[in-house]
Amino acid sequence: MKKLIKTVAALSATAILAIPANMTAFAYRVDTGKSFSNPLINYDFSAGRGQQWTYQSSQDNLPALTKNILEAKGKYTYYATTDTRCNEYGNCDMFALLPLDVATTAKINNARPYVDNLSVKSKAGNYYALVMEYEDVSRTDSHAKRPSIKVNDKCCDYGLRMLAGPYLQNILNKFYFDNPDDINYNYIKQHNGYTGNIYLDDYYVAGMRITSTDRYTTFDEPVLEQKPSGKGFRTKITFHISNPVPEKTTYLGVSGSTSGNYTYDVLANMKLSCNGDTSSGVKDYIAIGGISKKTLTVPVSDINEYNNLYQGLISCPGFVTRLRGNAAEYFYDNRFNAYKRVGNTLYIYTGKKAGIGDRKWTNGWGKEKFEAFFSSGGRDILGHCDSLKIYLQNVTTVRFYCDSTPKSEGTQYYSCDASYLLGRIERG
Repeated sequence: MKKLIKTVAALSATAILAIPANMTAFAYRVDTGKSFSNPLINYDFSAGRGQQWTYQSSQDNLPALTKNILEAKGKYTYYATTDTRCNEYGNCDMFALLPLDVATTAKINNARPYVDNLSVKSKAGNYYALVMEYEDVSRTDSHAKRPSIKVNDKCCDYGLRMLAGPYLQNILNKFYFDNPDDINYNYIKQHNGYTGNIYLDDYYVAGMRITSTDRYTTFDEPVLEQKPSGKGFRTKITFHISNPVPEKTTYLGVSGSTSGNYTYDVLANMKLSCNGDTSSGVKDYIAIGGISKKTLTVPVSDINEYNNLYQGLISCPGFVTRLRGNAAEYFYDNRFNAYKRVGNTLYIYTGKKAGIGDRKWTNGWGKEKFEAFFSSGGRDILGHCDSLKIYLQNVTTVRFYCDSTPKSEGTQYYSCDASYLLGRIERG
C-alpha cells in the first residue's frame, strides 16, 4: 500500500512539473511571461486530442500565440507541441491557435508576417510544414453577415497544424486558377504577356513561395484575403507570364517554310517552398496540384520570316542577312539599301522611302538619278560596306534600282561597270 502511494505521488509530481507555473489547464494564452514554453503544451484529454480545435471545449486546452509573444520572438523555431506528459504530437496534429487580435478574416493578411516567422520541428530534428487553417468558431464572420449571431471572442478562428507527406500534398492539390481559359498565345500576343492569380481556399503554409521551372513565369509573394463569400480566407498568388516568342527574325537570301507551330510551356512544374522544406517529409510533397502547365501554340510565321528577293542589306562593315528590331522595322517600312549578286552582276536596291531629298533623285533618271543618290549619302553607304567592295572586285556590272519594297525589286534606273563604281567610291 505504501509503495502504491509513493508511485501515485511520483506521477503527480511529474505532471505538475510538466505544467508551467501559474498556468491553469484552461484557455491559456502564450505570452512573454511564465506561460511560455518550448515546446508548447496541449492540455486536451478528449478523444480528439492533438487534432481537434474547432470547438470551444477543445480550444480551452490549446496554446494560443498572442501578439506579444509573436512580436517578441520574431523568427523562431519551436519544437512540436506535446501533451502534459511530454509526449510529442506530430503529423496532422495541432501546433497552436491564433487569437482574434492576431488573426481575423477581415484583416487576415496582417497575420501572414507572424505565421511566416514560425518554424516547427520534432525532437528528432525533422521539420513540419506549418499550415494555417480556418473555422468560424467565434462566429465573427457569421456575425458580420447576421448581426443577431453572437460572437464568442474567447475563441480562435485560425489554427496552425503540423503537416508533412501526403496530408500536406492533399492540401496543395487544391490550388485553382482564376481565368484559366485566358492563358493562351493569342491573349499573350495581344497584351504582350499575361497576369493572373492562383488561389488556395482556407489554407496558408508558413513562408510559402511558388516557383516554376519555365523561364517565362514569375510569382509574387502570397496575399491573404477574405473569400468573396465573406466567410473564411484564401491565399492569392499573382503570377506573370512574359511573351515567350523571341523577336521576329527576317532571313534574307534564303527560302524557308513558315508553316507549322512552335510550342512553349508556361506554369510548368510549379512547386512550393516553405519553412521546413529541407525535411524529406515536406520537400517531397510540395508540388502544386489542381492546376497544370499550359502549352502555348505559336505559329512559326510569328517567329521567322524568309525573303529570297534580296540577299542582304548593305551596312557597315558588312552585309546584314538577319533582320531584327530597327533593321527589320526600316526594311518593312521601305527604308533600306539591299543587294543581290547573280553571276557577274551586282544589283543594288534602294527602298521607295529611303529619304533622299535631292530633286534630281525624285525627278531625274539614269546618270542624273545615280549622281543624286551618290551625293546624298549613297557613297557613304556603299563605301563603308567592306563586303560590297569585295564584290565589286569580282563582278563586271552593277545595276541600280529604285522604289524597292520587301516584295518588289522596283525599277532599274542606272547601270555601270563594277570597276567604275569602285573607283568612284574610292575617290569620291
